Amino acid sequence: MINSRKFTAALAVALAVVSVPALAKSRASHVGRLVLEQSIEGATAPDGVSPERARALRACNELAAPFKNYAWGNTADDLYRSCMTQHGQPE
Repeated sequence: MINSRKFTAALAVALAVVSVPALAKSRASHVGRLVLEQSIEGATAPDGVSPERARALRACNELAAPFKNYAWGNTADDLYRSCMTQHGQPE
């Protein structure tokens, strides 16, 4: 038989464990995206990244981001490569 206090405590712990990484990931993802955008946009020197390449990099990284290597294998890499090719950019 399940004790209601134990069940409530276990539920609270489970919710805490699930919600903390989600909050941390969303903040880290937001900060990482800002840094990435600044680095891509800031590299417009004569030997730097062109605006077309910056747009392609951003679009292709967003396309491949949901596919993690531990779950999807090479899918992210293949999507990134094909996207860059469609944009006429080298990897």
